[in-house]
Amino acid sequence: MAAIHHLRINVSDLERSRAFYEPMLLWLGFEDIGTHKDENNKVSRLRYAKSRTIFLISEADHPHRSTSGTVGLHHIAFAVDSREKVDKFYEEVLQNITEVRIEDAPVDCPEYRDGYYATYFYDPDDLKLEVVYTP
Repeated sequence: MAAIHHLRINVSDLERSRAFYEPMLLWLGFEDIGTHKDENNKVSRLRYAKSRTIFLISEADHPHRSTSGTVGLHHIAFAVDSREKVDKFYEEVLQNITEVRIEDAPVDCPEYRDGYYATYFYDPDDLKLEVVYTP
């Protein structure tokens, strides 16, 4: 059985991204598990966890940023357990975040698989995100 252990993204402004990601991650059932601070006691990384998956957010211009290259992630998809949850996420979270660009409101995507239902949107740094239900 395979599972995602963690996801790490680098962002241009950590606090701006916290305002974007935190309400979304908390709504999806992630827990804030604290921050990582640098040698100057400045927050350099935000950490959230759900089950065995950890979501890390780091500031891109921070001296401790990833040195694994600059190629970014295409998108991150978060799974929910019903079509109604996709709709609720869209209404309760996305409609209340100021810095969000929505690509698609909840939509059926039979080209991916029968019953595939998702909403697609972008964070403040234009990273593509998705909340999806698949039966």
